[in-house]
Amino acid sequence: MLFTFATCTAYGFYCYSTTQPLLCEAPVRPDKDLAQKPSGSYQDLFNYPTLKYINSLFPANGTSMRGDPAKGLLRYDDFSMTALEPREEFVVGASMANRDENGDDLPGGLCWASWGVVDGHAGPYTAIVVKELLLEYVVDELFLKAGIDPHSPYRDTRPIFQDRPMQEVIQAMSDAFERLDNDILKKATHAITGSIPLQASLQDLAPAESSCSAVLATYDTASRYLYVANVGSSKAVLGHRNAQGTWQASPLSVDHTCQNEDEVARLRAEHPNEADMIKDGRLLGKTVTRAFGDLRWKLSARIQSIAHTRLFGHPLLPSFLTPPYVTAAPSISATKIDPTDKDFVILASDGLWDHLTGEQAVRLVGLWLARNDPSEPLIEERPAEVLDVVVADSDEDVPRFWERLQQGLIARKPEDLPAPGRDYSKVKYGDEKNWVVVDDNAATHLARNALGGADEDLFCALAEASMYPMRKLR
Repeated sequence: MLFTFATCTAYGFYCYSTTQPLLCEAPVRPDKDLAQKPSGSYQDLFNYPTLKYINSLFPANGTSMRGDPAKGLLRYDDFSMTALEPREEFVVGASMANRDENGDDLPGGLCWASWGVVDGHAGPYTAIVVKELLLEYVVDELFLKAGIDPHSPYRDTRPIFQDRPMQEVIQAMSDAFERLDNDILKKATHAITGSIPLQASLQDLAPAESSCSAVLATYDTASRYLYVANVGSSKAVLGHRNAQGTWQASPLSVDHTCQNEDEVARLRAEHPNEADMIKDGRLLGKTVTRAFGDLRWKLSARIQSIAHTRLFGHPLLPSFLTPPYVTAAPSISATKIDPTDKDFVILASDGLWDHLTGEQAVRLVGLWLARNDPSEPLIEERPAEVLDVVVADSDEDVPRFWERLQQGLIARKPEDLPAPGRDYSKVKYGDEKNWVVVDDNAATHLARNALGGADEDLFCALAEASMYPMRKLR
């Protein structure tokens, strides 16, 4: 099974690491005589990266890792390109092996593996907490349900990861999501009502004031079940072939937005006689119906009033009557996987799904698989001479290295410019007519085609986008 990850917010892709901006600053020329600068040379202040230059850096945002083919996990690919600082989006992952009561690994290797995408909103604080603690909370819940103290120094994992009933795993994941969110809100409530220093109060309050969506996939290598839990707008899709050999998409998660009629019906039932609760596709102004954090949609009016008075909190939302309106209770699916089918899973936040449907994303990975063998050596393992990349030969060579890179920073030629008056508001980023297969990494391949693919004008702008608010573009 191949796993690809892309986390994004209004169109940024992110994963493990933040890379340097694609646009380099123009070198300072202190000897230039500004008095002699000709009229109309404002454009000389900026250098626009060419497609060649962007392509030299774009693939570096992707990471590929080997899995355990014997356990049905072939490879993991991710792509990362941040649109906001500080970073609000993260990929989480962990593998778990069976251990005895002394903490020693037992034969058999990998037994469970988990991956997730966390997408922050209105700040990074909730996302950071969820990134660091969600997997730990899930494992702790599994221990608790097996009657084992999760804080024991040595933990025998055999009762945890062997022959666990499906409903028990689902309940453990659900309880972990809700318990983590409750802990975030409890800490915030104490910060609001307790007698602690202002600095500490604001720090404890931050993870509850911001919010995040999350999707977590956990694969049991023994039972071959893939469990997916999601909250908010981050989603998971399974790609598999039908009897005719055509790639098809199966959703593994649920959209928690006001566009989902089931979510709207649930909210109407929980909050009857509140006609103004959902307007223009938003829940009291919010696009998602489930999330971590978001104290403004969860804590009581009394607590929020204290926060507003003492800690510079927000005023109460209009039509705020019967909280909580937003929940962190996840939707969870369990899917039996046959490793011989060579299925794959795509995890991504809403930025990807805003521009590619699940079916399109699966077809794109299918196109990638038609030209790439994921069992081949990863690009990091290939001989250096086969890689068409520019690298610095040594530390001393760095200045010359950057000089060579900047040679690609030249203005567009007239024939490269788009047609006059092109209306970019009507351009489809992931238009199928522009799909290309040029990347070694499946997640990078998804990112490229969602950012314009073969449309050089669109791709260069969206991939670089350092001179305009990136959140508006991607």
